Amino acid sequence: MNRPKPTTIRRPSTAKPSGHPPPGDFIALGSKSQGGEPKAPAVLLKPASTGLPPDRKRETASNLPSSSGLSALSKRPKLSTPPVSALGRLADVAAVDKRAISPSIKEPSVVPIEVLPAGLLDEIEAAEGEGNDDRIEGVLCGAVKQLKMNRAKPDITLYLSLMFLAKIKPNVFATEGVIEALCSLLRRDASINFKAKGNSLVSVLACNLLMAAYEEDENWPEIFVKVYIEDSLGERIWVDSSHCKNFVDNIQTAFTTKMPPKSMLLQTDTGRSGGDLSAGSSPHPSTPDEDDSQTELLIAEEKLSPEEEGQVMPRYEELAESVEDYVLDVLKDQLNRRQPMDNVSRNLLRLLTATCGYKEVRLMAVQRLEMWLQNPKLTRPAQDLLMSMCMNCNTHGADDMEVVSNLIKIRLKPKVLLNHYMLCVRELLNAHRDNLGTMVKLVIFNELSNARNPNNMQVLHTVLQHSPEQAPKFLAMVFQDLLTNKDDYLRASRALLREIIKQTKHEINFQSFCLGLMQERKEATYVDMEFKERFVIQVTDLLTVSMMLGITAQVKEAGIAWDKGEKKNLEVLRSFQNQIAAIQRDAVWWLHTVVPTISKVGAKDYVHCLHKVLFTEQPETYYKWDNWPPESDRNFFLRLCSEVPLLEDTLMRILVIGLSRDLPLGPADAMELADHLVKRAAGVQSDAQQAGTPSPQLDQCSGRPREKPREIWMC
Repeated sequence: MNRPKPTTIRRPSTAKPSGHPPPGDFIALGSKSQGGEPKAPAVLLKPASTGLPPDRKRETASNLPSSSGLSALSKRPKLSTPPVSALGRLADVAAVDKRAISPSIKEPSVVPIEVLPAGLLDEIEAAEGEGNDDRIEGVLCGAVKQLKMNRAKPDITLYLSLMFLAKIKPNVFATEGVIEALCSLLRRDASINFKAKGNSLVSVLACNLLMAAYEEDENWPEIFVKVYIEDSLGERIWVDSSHCKNFVDNIQTAFTTKMPPKSMLLQTDTGRSGGDLSAGSSPHPSTPDEDDSQTELLIAEEKLSPEEEGQVMPRYEELAESVEDYVLDVLKDQLNRRQPMDNVSRNLLRLLTATCGYKEVRLMAVQRLEMWLQNPKLTRPAQDLLMSMCMNCNTHGADDMEVVSNLIKIRLKPKVLLNHYMLCVRELLNAHRDNLGTMVKLVIFNELSNARNPNNMQVLHTVLQHSPEQAPKFLAMVFQDLLTNKDDYLRASRALLREIIKQTKHEINFQSFCLGLMQERKEATYVDMEFKERFVIQVTDLLTVSMMLGITAQVKEAGIAWDKGEKKNLEVLRSFQNQIAAIQRDAVWWLHTVVPTISKVGAKDYVHCLHKVLFTEQPETYYKWDNWPPESDRNFFLRLCSEVPLLEDTLMRILVIGLSRDLPLGPADAMELADHLVKRAAGVQSDAQQAGTPSPQLDQCSGRPREKPREIWMC
């Protein structure tokens, strides 16, 4: 069966058509004489370059009959479009750009004056000689207009002339009209196909022209920040370009962000390949014309940015408040949009990374950071955002403390993410000195909460490695806080301390930790503490637990070998003994000077604490709370901690305590205790000499500064 051929538009004939006319022919399109005029259809067949005025062409075209009324109505908009010419393309681009420009960005207001590219420099020189600044501005805007019309393949003479002009007379570009025109080149050309990237040369040229014009100016216009934000969220044509780095770095000074070094950034610079609009978008194909002049454009780009680094300095100190308000408004609008997690733009995360200098940005981003880190499409930019957030958390105000609190709660399972997270923790500790104490406290409290983070111990291990001297003291302060609670936290504190030592592989300075437990606190919580005597007794217990936790596998092995008469790993054993001796010295100092200021402890409890830290108390007092050490190791651990050297300060201070009328230890008891300690230490000294190892000396033990004996006797 033969199918009917599709109806084609034919040249109208004066003959009367046969059959019924199409249903749309009743529309009056003009008089019969006009409709039957044989020359009228020729207008459709003529090229767009006809000499008729546009109004006349539209009038003539409107009088033509069509095959149907619907088709005539649907084709009318096409007849009203401008012809395909250079001027027509410019009008179309201008119309599209007008719709694309952000409401907060002004459109170019100067009437452009187009001149031939070869005569651009002569025109500028002539206008300058006449003192006609308006013409200079118009000619430059005309040059920008030509660049805008030919983004894919800009005229070589034109952009080289502009580059030369920027070298010799950069000030001519520093007018409001030229700035607006150049900034229009930094926005996406909406006339280009959505997925077609276009050539970046025009944008790179505009950046370097603006940089040349404002290099010596300390106060830059806000429009630079606005086009930066627009390109950061869009194609990132010039924001990521290495040829625009100096210009971009100066704009970023507005955000006061400390950017991570490139070695720490995981998201590679996209450069000319640009960014993406969404998490799952495909790469942008280049326009066909770009490949034709690739060699020329590469040469030009190399000339745009010199190899030497440009000057980077704060450019927005006077506009800091308005810039911050604008950036926060844009980011809030982006983050509050209702969209699936997979559609979050990677470029939005990159912009957040660059604006983490604002505490509000850090607070907004950290609340969604865990979700972004767990999204495979956003993992890398989210890791960079995490690094930037930690590096800029430098105020230790309420907002930053909330940021740290949220960072502690982030749960990560993949080893790669966890390793990066630990690097960020180190940067967070470097950002502000008070972050250390805050982080230790939050980690411990999270560990004791019902929503425990499984990464807490790894974080604490990283903190102890980063600050081996200060971190144990802050950790001890947290344990002090736990012991001041109305509820008895001693059992939980012992278990927590053992778990910390186990998970951190004994990489903790025990002497610093114990000294931190013994520091006097002046806060109101401690001054008005209800259970002061209990606090002293429980701190004493934690001191003894800490000393026994210092027995590592190597120390245990060396102690067993010593019992068997084997002389190996003696240095490890002697180091442990020196550590215990130093902690005991500090503990006796604490009982002598600090404890009397905390509370007037009863005589029985005071003597008990003194004997306990010196390991001369009954064995069951060391493990009665939770049966640790285990039964198989109890006697061995207690013996290792008791058979240690006796330091001069320890002995003399015990005797001073016995002579003091304000302390409950009597002179006879003090002499008896001193005699016992001397005999015990003498046995250790004799064994050390037989083994051929040097006996421990006072100056080998670090910790609290040693006081002179004469000063102690005078106390």
